[in-house]
Amino acid sequence: MNKKKQALRAYNLIVIALLVIGAIYVCSRFIHFGSAYTDNAMVHRNVIPVNTRVSGFIKEIRFKEFQHVRKGDTLVIIDDAEFRLALAQAEANVKGSKAGSGAVNANLNTVQGNVSVAGAGMQVANAGISEAKVGMDNAQRDFERYTALLQKGAVTQQQYDLMKTQYYQARSRYEAARARLSQATASRQATSLVKSEQRQRLSQTSAGVSVAQAQLHLARLNLSYTVITAPCDGYMGRKTIHEGQLMQPGQMLSQIIDDSEVWVLANFRESQMPDVKMGATVEFTADALPDITFKGTVQSISHATGAAYSHIPVDNATGNFVKVEQRLPVRIELTKGNKAEDVKQLLNGMDVEVKVRK
Repeated sequence: MNKKKQALRAYNLIVIALLVIGAIYVCSRFIHFGSAYTDNAMVHRNVIPVNTRVSGFIKEIRFKEFQHVRKGDTLVIIDDAEFRLALAQAEANVKGSKAGSGAVNANLNTVQGNVSVAGAGMQVANAGISEAKVGMDNAQRDFERYTALLQKGAVTQQQYDLMKTQYYQARSRYEAARARLSQATASRQATSLVKSEQRQRLSQTSAGVSVAQAQLHLARLNLSYTVITAPCDGYMGRKTIHEGQLMQPGQMLSQIIDDSEVWVLANFRESQMPDVKMGATVEFTADALPDITFKGTVQSISHATGAAYSHIPVDNATGNFVKVEQRLPVRIELTKGNKAEDVKQLLNGMDVEVKVRK
């Protein structure tokens, strides 16, 4: 009987010890005294989409799923035959526009020379008019004087006729000089109109050169878009594209998980928020890395609950009210004390358990 009592007593002690150990484990897992705790938390990294900016068929894919890439690495090459032809056409248009502009500029210089010649001709004509006017006035005075002398019989008829002829010749030279001035003036006006026309054509051709150059830059830019590179360092996501596939502008080729920044987004109950302060020390462990304890600080606290961000937020004014404890998102940044190789193992979307120390 003593052996049975001793065995029963040992059995009871073992059961009690197991119950105590189980209670301690349950308390350690679900009861956290002196700290705000939540397992409603997740690791986050920037997920950057890789899009195409031009349409075309995929010529080459240079990445594999989940491969690590560096910023600037070539990921996808779009067939660029059409874009190279467009570039050649744009270059030809620029050359043609510049040639046309040069020809118009040369014509403008020629017209400018003609305007200068016409101006000089006007100056010569003006000088000729002045000279002819003086000669005509002198001849007119001599003619009038000889007319009076002829009436008195002081000069012969031959002398009178000679003076009359000289007067008419001087007057003809004056009229011819005036005609030459009118002709020079008309010529200058005509060349001025041609000059204005050439200037307008030069302005138009200059605008055409600018348009052609802009089209050339656009063609070069579109050609550069056929080579799609990584926007940052990180790990590639799923590959859902294939060579020969037609892509449209804005279509997503893949995604890159940026490895330059990592943070934790923890959702604490509103009753826990008095213990969650800006700059508070935080410790957390990831389910996939149970042996590593990470340290961080509270960087920012959301000013709205998760339900407030919902597309269809709860409207308590309807009267169908059931009080549900809300949660507030809290962003946690990792401190520099964490090992780089450990932080590298924190993958986007991992579940973590967070404790905020007072």
